[in-house]
Amino acid sequence: MGDFNSLLKTKVSKKRGSSNVSNVYRQAKMKHKDISLEELQELNINDLLEKNKKNKIDTNLLSLWGMLDMKSFIDARTGNTINPYFLNTKKLLPIKDLPDYISLPDAARILNLIDIKYIKNFELEGISFYNVFLVTYEILDKHNYFRPYITLLTLNKDNEFVEFGYGYDTNDNGNVELFISSYNYLVYLTSKGTLHSPLSGKMTRLKIFDILTCEQVAKLYK
Repeated sequence: MGDFNSLLKTKVSKKRGSSNVSNVYRQAKMKHKDISLEELQELNINDLLEKNKKNKIDTNLLSLWGMLDMKSFIDARTGNTINPYFLNTKKLLPIKDLPDYISLPDAARILNLIDIKYIKNFELEGISFYNVFLVTYEILDKHNYFRPYITLLTLNKDNEFVEFGYGYDTNDNGNVELFISSYNYLVYLTSKGTLHSPLSGKMTRLKIFDILTCEQVAKLYK
């Protein structure tokens, strides 16, 4: 299976195994009812790093996983998940604002983390990007297919993760349309790991330096 196959639409979930996020959340809420999202994320990160002592998973990847996995879990509980495949507008509304929110199946309520790819650098249309973390989620669409949702992040000078792009398969054509802050037009990402500019037709292949998958995370708890 190719590293970018996680972008493909599938009838069956690509998630393999579970993290410990639900237990971290439950135990924390039992002790501190009004605990913040940031505190919950920190607890989840520390839980992952503790399990990683005998492993060699990159700590940046694992910390980002812990942060995003907890946010996805909380968003699903509060109705703040973004599921673009149930929207009739390009405005990204949370699912709690959708008219059919009550009837949504569980798999349409959460952005499930599938993998995080670390890309040292890439260039497209003369713009260079460095230390890129390409995050792949899946979520159920209206027709009961699991579809991709992508975010792009980098580390700023304060060693904080900053999102600079997101995307999903807006046309159901197998490509992810990315909204990247450096461009005023969409960029297309294929399941072969290539980025395409619709203006010039230029293409660049993304080279993965490291990757963290849901299966690797689940193995930490076995």
